[in-house]
Amino acid sequence: MTHKDDHKKDELLEMLWHLDESHDLTIDSLREHDPENSFEKDLIQFSSNGILELHGDNIRLTDQGKTLARGIIRRHRLAERLLADVLGKTPEETEQAACEFEHILAPELVDSICVLLGHPNRCPHGSPIPEGDCCREARNSVQSIVIRLDEMETGQISRVSSINTRDEARMTKLLSMGIVPGVKLKLLQKYPVFVIEINQTQIALEKSVGEGINVRRQAIPPIETGG
Repeated sequence: MTHKDDHKKDELLEMLWHLDESHDLTIDSLREHDPENSFEKDLIQFSSNGILELHGDNIRLTDQGKTLARGIIRRHRLAERLLADVLGKTPEETEQAACEFEHILAPELVDSICVLLGHPNRCPHGSPIPEGDCCREARNSVQSIVIRLDEMETGQISRVSSINTRDEARMTKLLSMGIVPGVKLKLLQKYPVFVIEINQTQIALEKSVGEGINVRRQAIPPIETGG
């Protein structure tokens, strides 16, 4: 099987997942998204391989099918978050690149990206990102490596892990102020607004904005200066 064939099957699984999310997983709906019926042969093969079941016009993904589709969707939406959060791309700009990433990202790299971004639960378009083992382990861990900004102690220094917001304007504003994953910040004040320091510049943030910023739990010790 060629890489082109693999990509085509991945695209079908992705389309089936989207239709299932919208509770419209039928052959008629699939044909609306694929008017040339280019997936018809693959649909029959998926049925033979136990990936899905056909019941008249209705399609049902089996457990095997859901596992395969979930992996593709997880890779795609995490790639979108990586491009948006780290590179500052808009949701529109992330789509094409994410389509390429979803075919080449190894499972262990996907989890590493997820950890780096703080286990986000939504892509830049607002769609849910399927959980991975790393998400469940982090949730069950008493000492997660990522905490919210408001969980930091005043005076503490840490690094930004991720930014969770569905507001594009807010994301753009934060990025323009230099608040990006990996940057070092110091929390100066929590109330009535957050005040942080980045690169010797003090920035005031509304509570609703600051609560969307995740940082590494392990604090960075301050640099001691000689007396």
